[in-house]
Amino acid sequence: MWLTTQWKLRRALRRYRRDGDVNAVLGADWSRSREIFAFFREIVDRLHGEEITRLRQKQAEYLALQNQINPHFLYNALEAIRSDALLADCADIAETTEALATFFRYTISNVQEYVTFSDELDNAENYFTIQRCRFGDKLEMELEMENENLLEARMPKLILQPLVENAVVHGLEGKIGHGIVYISIENSANTLFLRVKDNGVGMPEEQVMLLNEEFVHGSPVSGDKKRGGIALRNVNSRIRLMFGEDYGLRVFSATDIGTECCVTMPLLMQGD
Repeated sequence: MWLTTQWKLRRALRRYRRDGDVNAVLGADWSRSREIFAFFREIVDRLHGEEITRLRQKQAEYLALQNQINPHFLYNALEAIRSDALLADCADIAETTEALATFFRYTISNVQEYVTFSDELDNAENYFTIQRCRFGDKLEMELEMENENLLEARMPKLILQPLVENAVVHGLEGKIGHGIVYISIENSANTLFLRVKDNGVGMPEEQVMLLNEEFVHGSPVSGDKKRGGIALRNVNSRIRLMFGEDYGLRVFSATDIGTECCVTMPLLMQGD
């Protein structure tokens, strides 16, 4: 049997050298030799994984290019609107327009870079300024931070604002009365804890459980991809991809009381 398998392998390799047809080797039936079968199965799995990685990279490059299409036109248009608002003595419109321009500039630029918590906080405040144009004094944002050195903690870009947006859209939009988003940050020896909490409509226990299970497993455990929380899924996926499965997002919530999202990341300071 070994001579037959050896002859078959040599023939497949000759065909590969002649035609460049890798399937002549990988696609053949090697079940008679467990070692060869396991070896080529491992190669197929690795090639498949590398192809998926390449496709994801191309998709990311395409999205990055799409996001960068003539951004200066947007900035210049917003600056023109802001100038007209100032000339018309409309300070609120000017402030909102400036916040919108700054928000887009921050969001559109390289999302792969690391930033400080201070940068993320500025971006969240710009987002909140824009939302107050819709909701007025109905919305409020508060920061709880005992260690001001954490303003210089480094983290992936666009972690905080999606959590704040989730709190506003899913927690506070449907709330009757005053809505507050609380942002808090603290640390242990090696871990950073970033929390965003709201006093909104909250979620039922079953939905919270499903979301947290999904954050662990990486895909909707119920098969339902239409539930809310796309921003939360993206934040969790990025954190786990960059730092490993020991880190990520967890949600705590109760109906009519509010929701808290807690992100855990490695503690990285300037110079680390």
